[in-house]
Amino acid sequence: MGTHGRISCTKLGTRQYRARARYRSYSGETVRIEGWGTSKSGAENRVREVVQERVKSEGRTNSGAVTRYTLIPALADLWLEELELDETTLPQTLQWYREEIEPSDDPRARKDTVKIKTAMSGVRLFEADTSYLDAHLKMIQKNGHTRKAQCHKIILTGMMSLAVRHGAIRENPMREVGKIKRKKTKPKAMDETTRNGLRAQLETWLAGEAIPGTPAYTRGPARDPDILNAADILLGTGARPGECLAFRRCDVDTSSTPWEMTISGTIVRVTGVGLYRQEWTKTDAGYRTVVLPTFTIETLRALGADDWDPDDETPLFPSRRGGWRDPHNFGRTWRSARGTTYAWITPKTYRKTNLTAVAEEFGADQAKRQAGHRNSATTEQHYIDRPALAPDSTAVLNQLAPPVSGTGQDNRGNRDG
Repeated sequence: MGTHGRISCTKLGTRQYRARARYRSYSGETVRIEGWGTSKSGAENRVREVVQERVKSEGRTNSGAVTRYTLIPALADLWLEELELDETTLPQTLQWYREEIEPSDDPRARKDTVKIKTAMSGVRLFEADTSYLDAHLKMIQKNGHTRKAQCHKIILTGMMSLAVRHGAIRENPMREVGKIKRKKTKPKAMDETTRNGLRAQLETWLAGEAIPGTPAYTRGPARDPDILNAADILLGTGARPGECLAFRRCDVDTSSTPWEMTISGTIVRVTGVGLYRQEWTKTDAGYRTVVLPTFTIETLRALGADDWDPDDETPLFPSRRGGWRDPHNFGRTWRSARGTTYAWITPKTYRKTNLTAVAEEFGADQAKRQAGHRNSATTEQHYIDRPALAPDSTAVLNQLAPPVSGTGQDNRGNRDG
């Protein structure tokens, strides 16, 4: 279906040709189509154009376009087209995939950056076997770009899955490529000394004084007090940085005791669309309401929360123009305010500190709900800064005690665990 049979061509007059062929539609019916031209090749090409027009009119993208001889760049285009039809694919995710497929047209971009279309520009589908694809991913890893390799693995797996569905190959060659593992890092939260020291430094920075790594304020826009306010709210809510910048005045419930904050969106930037507030969080579990600690409530009171309209959708941390604040701009200002003494601390460190405190007192399951994660394993592995607690086994371990020196007598049970 969606293809034509042998094309026959008849010359009907001077510079007049008629080409005919049988076409099988997606309804299963076979119909005769024809094309006219001033030459034999022109008439035959017109028949092929008619076939393509019929395929499109039947709502298809010509599934027969994928064969074992299809070039990888063409397969990538078809995969992106299919992905655009998936309403569950986030715009920023689609943009991320497109940036790893398409070479950049920005003159400032590095010409040696690995993109799928440039790295496999002349490779046909049957040539992209498991060995070839595995070598491609290993090459990216060797250059120190593990996250990029993971992204390419996701893209190529999807592309090859499309080829399998179209019957161009029998099985997905990405199934057997090697695993891509990132170096595990221990979550690091702030202790009390670090929290107090950083807050004191933020106040010093806000006053315009010099801090380690950042000179004193002399000219330009005044230093932003929202850096300090956002730090308090990040610490009190455990929100993701993008979620914090998406907070609106109407998200604060001042009628509850204590006050509550609803986390319902995040800030994203998409090429061709710009910066906007996405009306949902990173995951379904991310839509949540958290109870605010006293210090966060005091910060909100200082911002005037007692007088806010419950329906006011004004951003809690607006940009200088009153719109949504760009996370990249916020990050740049944050790096200036933290200086070099606290260079390891990012806005996400506040989230880890919040979740670590909750887990220590109430357990990992409650920390999971505070974080907006689907399962507690993610919270424990990436956000809680504490070692796993082994159960008390001293009842049996005490029996391993050696005898008291010089007596030859067993000292089991007589020593402290």
